[in-house]
Amino acid sequence: MSRRVRICLTVLLTAACAGCSIFGSEAKPRTTPVDAEASKALDETGDLLVAGDNRVFSVNSKTNEAREVLQTEQPVSSLSYTGEHMAITVFQPSDPKASRGFYLRDSRSDSFTMYPTPGFSPKLSYIYGELMFLASADKTAQKDGDYAKVGIYQLKEHKWVKEWMLPGGIEDITGRGKDLWLVTSNNAATSSNVYKVDLETGEWGKLIAEARRYPLDQVEADSGGDIYMMISQRNKTEWSNKIYRWDPQEQPYELAHHFVSNTRPYSYAMQALNGKMLIARFDATGAHPDIEKPLSVLDLKTRKQTHLAWDHRPVALDKSGDEFVALGEDGAVAFVKPGEADKPDREMQVPGLRAAKCLAVKR
Repeated sequence: MSRRVRICLTVLLTAACAGCSIFGSEAKPRTTPVDAEASKALDETGDLLVAGDNRVFSVNSKTNEAREVLQTEQPVSSLSYTGEHMAITVFQPSDPKASRGFYLRDSRSDSFTMYPTPGFSPKLSYIYGELMFLASADKTAQKDGDYAKVGIYQLKEHKWVKEWMLPGGIEDITGRGKDLWLVTSNNAATSSNVYKVDLETGEWGKLIAEARRYPLDQVEADSGGDIYMMISQRNKTEWSNKIYRWDPQEQPYELAHHFVSNTRPYSYAMQALNGKMLIARFDATGAHPDIEKPLSVLDLKTRKQTHLAWDHRPVALDKSGDEFVALGEDGAVAFVKPGEADKPDREMQVPGLRAAKCLAVKR
């Protein structure tokens, strides 16, 4: 998925313009109470948030305890979790008429508030301070191909402050402080690309000036400042499992010059931390549901890889402090130190969660 972006993209008016938001404004927020024990789990003891389709749990990874804190009406699509806010985006892919939006809870609040986003199916989210970035799963047909909607939401004032559209679809996002990177898929006229967004100013732009039609679909920012791109196994075979480093000095950009790894035979997601990368090895085709060593730690400097044995199928990754966190499809959670071990350092099971899909570490 790649796109050549003519930055003639339609930057739409901000949501401050009443009635003209691409997110719609006809639906009203709804609240769901949170009891005292759930509030304590979210605000004091919990350091992870995990979810299945409709159930969200706060997890204390130090004591291996978990508590359900919310049941959602529609399937969960992403989690964002900081010390001040948590957001849970929801939409039903099979029913475009079903309600969609995000549940928002501020620290010490006694409830979640569900904010509807009619016409916008929130697929990915990221919170920085009082700002939240959202990317939609929806695509809008334009003369030169499909475009996807994105926006920045002000959490304190509860309003959209910027909205715009990008060519193709939004495949993945990653953030570090106020900076966010997103990777897009191809549309008819524009190649897959990586964009950088400054959440404070709303400024954005593409990183690859003249992108070729490589099917990029993952992006990750290492703590040292390097940006990595992955062609994962999720939608294709001929380009699968390759990881590349973005070089800001090279013009024009040649993807193959910056090859880092080929995590054979499968790769699905990645997280980078201090020069090391955790890769989830997941066969998205379903032909090989059980992989003996479904996690891989990659040294980004030496390119040495160590595959880790784990009896679970990883579906989401994150990082916490000096370690990686992996969520298994069955609700198992693994904690991986980026060293030379051949298995996770420790693991736990979220009680009652048997079909997990999303993970977020408290920032």
